[in-house]
Amino acid sequence: MKYYFIVNPGSRTGKGKGIWQQLEDRIKAGNVEFEVFKTMKGGDATEFARQICAEHPEPKRIIMVGGDGTANEIVNGLSGYENFELGYVPTGSSNDLARGFDIPQDSMAALVKILVPKEVRKVDHGIVEFLEKGTDESADSNGEENQGADTTASKRKEPQPAGGKDATERKFAVSSGVGYDADICYEALTSPLKSFLNKIGLGKLIYYILGIKLIFTNKRSAVKITVDGGAPNSYKKLLFAAAMNTQYEGGGMPMGPGADPTDGKVTVCVVHDISRLKHMLLMSSILKGKHIRHKGVELITCKSMEIEADRPLVVHTDGEFAGKYQKIRFSCIPEKVKMLL
Repeated sequence: MKYYFIVNPGSRTGKGKGIWQQLEDRIKAGNVEFEVFKTMKGGDATEFARQICAEHPEPKRIIMVGGDGTANEIVNGLSGYENFELGYVPTGSSNDLARGFDIPQDSMAALVKILVPKEVRKVDHGIVEFLEKGTDESADSNGEENQGADTTASKRKEPQPAGGKDATERKFAVSSGVGYDADICYEALTSPLKSFLNKIGLGKLIYYILGIKLIFTNKRSAVKITVDGGAPNSYKKLLFAAAMNTQYEGGGMPMGPGADPTDGKVTVCVVHDISRLKHMLLMSSILKGKHIRHKGVELITCKSMEIEADRPLVVHTDGEFAGKYQKIRFSCIPEKVKMLL
């Protein structure tokens, strides 16, 4: 079976190029029939995945080589699921997809497992549907509407959402969310500090810096949440809702303890109506997976969850900015992907 590698050479702040060279030498040594597609810009991985699926309907193996963002792009370009098996070689900074499937963090070890897989498991895709954009486009990502917020934010160029501004849905492999964690992803895209930190090899630090900042500046939202088509529940101050396909996001935080990518459901961590001080204390609990014991934290496993907010909220998919929407629905596509493990 032929292998098609979609590679992001820019992953891990540019170190992905050197990592791939080592991986390619190992592939050649194994006399494997393969073809390589290297990304140059955002969106390339999606187009490569579409191209491979459209032009090669025969059985094949598609291998994602990059970080969680690269995996997200590829997942959103896949079709003809019965005709391919999907593998992942982590070369990013967070690699939460690898954690969720017990794939080695070491790129070479992950490659060896893919070349001689012990298991092919059918796994779920998460999906977020964009139901309503809303009309309040003036708010910054932290929702402060330029009051007490970083006044330079409104002067920065609005980033292009993954999938484009007219997208009606977006798949995710790891997680999708609204609120605090999505705002961190959004502000990282527009922060000039990130470019500087990337140049000195400390790009991941931006997420910790913004995470601390947004604890004190992030605006909560009033929302209505509907689970599996039931009666809606109202929350006065939503901090965030993180829909998990696997257990980890944000570089190893077990946001969704027990999340199972084979159960046909999403596990959503909903945090609401807590003070900023408690939010700060909660972060250390998340690192240990003990946040679900706290008041104001709910872990809901369901087939679908609809969230309607009082204003448009930033949405992320696998850490990538997906747009701003006032009404969304989380769900999953069960057992869609044949995963090499």
